[in-house]
Amino acid sequence: MQSIEINNQELENFIKIQYGEDKESLLNDFTKFIKTELIVYEIKKGFDEVKEFEQGTKRLNNIEEVINRLRSGD
Repeated sequence: MQSIEINNQELENFIKIQYGEDKESLLNDFTKFIKTELIVYEIKKGFDEVKEFEQGTKRLNNIEEVINRLRSGD
């Protein structure tokens, strides 16, 4: 369980206006934001790996090895 302290009056005011006491909607929207950020992070990581491959510093995995690893649960 994580808690967040917000020390920004502008943000506090927005949250109060937007959500009032509806903490469930606030949590749902925050969760969507975090999931979006995770997707963006993974995409960026993928682009970085492509760049490393193009520079010859990273080897691509064999797709069959990846599929077998996923199937085995490792």
